[in-house]
Amino acid sequence: MTRTENSILRRSVSVLIMIAGFGFAQPNLRAPIMAPQVWTDSNGQEREELPIGFTVQEWERRQEIGRFARSTDPPPVPIRNIPEFERMQGVLIRYPLGIPVDLVRQFAEDVIVYCLVTTSLQSAAISAFQSAGVNMDQVEFILGGTDSYWTRDYGPWWVVDGNGDISVVDFTYNRPRPNDNLAPWKVANHLSSPYFASDIIHAGGNYMTDGFGISASSDLVYVENPTLTSSQILTEMGLYYGINTYHVLDDPNNTYIDHIDCWGKYLSPDKILIRSVPPSHAQYDELEAVASYFATQNGPYGRPYTVVRVFTPNNEPYTNSLILNDKIYVPMVPWGGDNNQAAIESYQAACPEYTIVPVDPPAGNEWVSTDALHCRAKGIPDQGLLEILHIPPGNSTVPDTVTLRARIVPHSGQGLIDDSLKVEWYSEVSATPQEIPVEYNVVNDSFEVRIPPPPVTVTITYHWVAADSSGRRETSPLAGNYSLTMPGILEPGDVNMDRNLSILDLIRIMDAAYDGHGLMGYETLLADYDGNGLVNLLDGILLLNQLINE
Repeated sequence: MTRTENSILRRSVSVLIMIAGFGFAQPNLRAPIMAPQVWTDSNGQEREELPIGFTVQEWERRQEIGRFARSTDPPPVPIRNIPEFERMQGVLIRYPLGIPVDLVRQFAEDVIVYCLVTTSLQSAAISAFQSAGVNMDQVEFILGGTDSYWTRDYGPWWVVDGNGDISVVDFTYNRPRPNDNLAPWKVANHLSSPYFASDIIHAGGNYMTDGFGISASSDLVYVENPTLTSSQILTEMGLYYGINTYHVLDDPNNTYIDHIDCWGKYLSPDKILIRSVPPSHAQYDELEAVASYFATQNGPYGRPYTVVRVFTPNNEPYTNSLILNDKIYVPMVPWGGDNNQAAIESYQAACPEYTIVPVDPPAGNEWVSTDALHCRAKGIPDQGLLEILHIPPGNSTVPDTVTLRARIVPHSGQGLIDDSLKVEWYSEVSATPQEIPVEYNVVNDSFEVRIPPPPVTVTITYHWVAADSSGRRETSPLAGNYSLTMPGILEPGDVNMDRNLSILDLIRIMDAAYDGHGLMGYETLLADYDGNGLVNLLDGILLLNQLINE
């Protein structure tokens, strides 16, 4: 895993890491010291919790963080880090809650709620959940102490390892909170999942990955691992998480937390959401630089990322959302005004196939720009994941058959159902999906389909479908479709599609122009000789002119 340091250092941002000492100059370390959180919950009870930052006492004990490390050998290769937008069987929370109890009810309608709780508080958790109408058949308690409710920051990171297992790969939580730091091990033990651990100091809120070996964080990862060079950090991420490209950037928010989920989010392997602010905002230049940076970087498909924005003029925490299968839960704030609805619309435009769910904060405990929903809940991947990995090809430039390939692996241990494996695709001339059964390619250890070139240039959308004997049925992408433009093999005017312009084509066009009937599907597109979206007498005249001049 050799890459130049420039490939992982911060580019197109306000400050660059300078080569020195450990291999780079460490950014200035700000003390994120906060008072404990105190508020009155919906039951009228006063609550006190550790802050998302450090208390004064914790800051004085920060040197203890490294003592909590539990390094193991890396997982067997190859390793693939599972992203947030893949199939989840559950969501990890903690009781006492940092989220609305009604959100627990909503989660339990779709997935298993894994709740970290002490034995002494389990009865209180059950009572609170039952009172809120939570389906208790969908709740599993993981018993043991916790120090706080930021399950995103201390919860487990997941990989598909070389044995085909869905495994936990732990890190050292960047707070001196031993109970929280044990949470990944507790989850692995509860689910009987293989457990591995790196001794890198990190936080889940400062990490996002795309499922294809590319991840991103703020430079907090450098600050918290001062004995490692940037190259050593990349090596560690490669050995334990299968990461080969690591975008590490200045935090454009310039806040105490320095977490990437406060300003950015992978929505899919090739699409990134970045917050935006008006030009008068103090962080405007920094946020625009980060957006420009990602817009010039290639994602896993070999093409630059699509960068979408969500407007946060008053530092609304809209990027701190949670993707859970085909739903995206977006935090709303009472001071957001019209920006709340605008944020929902931004998500819907970026992810039209998803259900966008607005989420108000828990009573007395507001969402803020540095701490909202994503910080307090974390997806748990399907432990029998039906994995479909596909790199969509780029748009074709010449008419030709397009071959689509995917690796399909049933991690349930149950076999694939052969006649379930297919690609469903649509073109702009037909809303009815066309199905193509897949073929197994031994050479590539993958499945493939071939889509013949269309008569005219069209954009097709498609998705992969697979099922296994465990009862799982999966699509890729999980929600929505891939898109591909394919050039046509016929020239305009060839309505009868015989690859020969003739008087017969002219008659069809003139008939259609006269009575508006008689053409279907590709015929209509071919009859539109001038490409203006209409079939009329002018198309016939243009074709007649070409026939005369040939």
